[in-house]
Amino acid sequence: MLNKLKEKDTSKLTKEEVYDFLIKYLEDQISLSERITRNEESFDTPNWALQQAYQMGMQKAYTRVKDLIPLTKGKN
Repeated sequence: MLNKLKEKDTSKLTKEEVYDFLIKYLEDQISLSERITRNEESFDTPNWALQQAYQMGMQKAYTRVKDLIPLTKGKN
């Protein structure tokens, strides 16, 4: 996903396009982290509790950043 942004001329993106990209990226990262916490192999690791705490922290951080991005649909 980041590769797509690097390939584009980002100076021509509107605020809305940047916001949409950031929201999508953060949602993808939250989803990835959630899948990691539910992965059966994760339950077999000796440091399962630390891994779960780390992933939950990542989810919380991504969610907070996502919540900080203003919703500007239809505005420039």
